[in-house]
Amino acid sequence: MPIAADEEEEEAFDADSTYGAYSDVTDTASVTSSIMRFREENGRTYHSYGSTDHVSALFLARYYPEETYNQSQWGPNDEQAKDQQDISHHFWSLMLHGELYEAPVKNPQRILDVGTGTGQWVIDVAEKHPEADVKGIDVSPIQPMWVPPNARFELDDYNMEWQDSDKYDLIHQRELLGSIPDWPKFYRECFKALKPGGWIDCSEPGLYFESHYDTLGEDHAYKTWGSAMLEAGNRAGMSFDVGPYIKQWLEDAGFVNARERKLCCTIGKWSNDAWERDVGVWEQLRLERGVQDFCERRFMNNLGWRAEEVAVFCARMRAALKNNRLLAHHWFYFVVGQKPLE
Repeated sequence: MPIAADEEEEEAFDADSTYGAYSDVTDTASVTSSIMRFREENGRTYHSYGSTDHVSALFLARYYPEETYNQSQWGPNDEQAKDQQDISHHFWSLMLHGELYEAPVKNPQRILDVGTGTGQWVIDVAEKHPEADVKGIDVSPIQPMWVPPNARFELDDYNMEWQDSDKYDLIHQRELLGSIPDWPKFYRECFKALKPGGWIDCSEPGLYFESHYDTLGEDHAYKTWGSAMLEAGNRAGMSFDVGPYIKQWLEDAGFVNARERKLCCTIGKWSNDAWERDVGVWEQLRLERGVQDFCERRFMNNLGWRAEEVAVFCARMRAALKNNRLLAHHWFYFVVGQKPLE
C-alpha cells in the first residue's frame, strides 16, 4: 500500500495529486494514462492498476521487482457496475438497521475504507463524523469528484505492503471476497495500520444460497452458483468463501475482543416480517443487477465458460432470485476486532 507514512509528506502528497499513489513516479502522465485506460472484456471494463492485474505488471516489476503478480480481480467498474454498487451500499446499511458499521469505536478521528468502490460509504461516514478524516482506497478511480471536505479518495492497492502504522481509529472492509490472495496477511496489515485501541469492521456475504422450501437439486442455479464460484475463486487463488473464517483470521493477526454476528437475509418479499421483507427486496434487486458482474470474468477466465454459457446461467439465476416460492435466504457475516491498547 504505497502511501506516505509520514503525515507531513502525506499532506504534501495529497495536495499535489488527486490520487497519491504515483506522486514519486517520474513518468506520471504515462502511468496515469494507463490507469485510466481500463481493460475491456466482453463489453465490460475493469481496472488496469493493482497487484492482481497483469496490465500493471511492467510498472510493478519496476518498483516491486521481488513480487509476482498473475491474478485479476472479478469486479467490473463501468456505469452498470457502479449502479449496482450503489444499490448494494443501501442494502448493507439496511442490514445494519441504518448504521454504517458495527465496531464500538468512539469519536474516530481517522477512518479508512478499504476497497471503497463508488465511495458511498466514505461519503456517508464523512457526513456522520464531520470532525474525522475519512479516506477510501481502491484500484479503480471511479469515485465522485464532489464529496464532503473531510472525505478523500486515493488509488491504492490493499494487497500490497502497507506503509501506514498506528494511524487509524477505524478500518472498514466490505464485500472483498474473491479479491484478496492472502487474507491472514491482509488482516496483519490492517492490524499494523490501526492505532492501539482502534477497531476493524468487516462485512462479507456467505457464498451459498439456501431454500426453506426446496432441497435444491445439484442442477439448480443456486447449487451451480456455489460450486462454480468456489472452484473459480480457488483457481484464481482468491476465494469467495471467506465469511466463516474472518473471526479466526482476526484473532490470529492479534486482534482482541473479536466477535462475529451472522445474519440471515431473505431473498425477495416472501417474509411476513417487515424488516426481512425490506432487506429481501433490496437483496433480490442487487443480486439480479449484479449476478453477471460477480461471475462473468471468473467463469470465463478461470473455468473456460463461453459468453453464451454465462448468459444462460445468469438468466437461470435471475429466475431463481425472482421465485419467492423457494423461500430463499442468504447468510451474512459481520465481524469486528480491536487492536490491543498495549
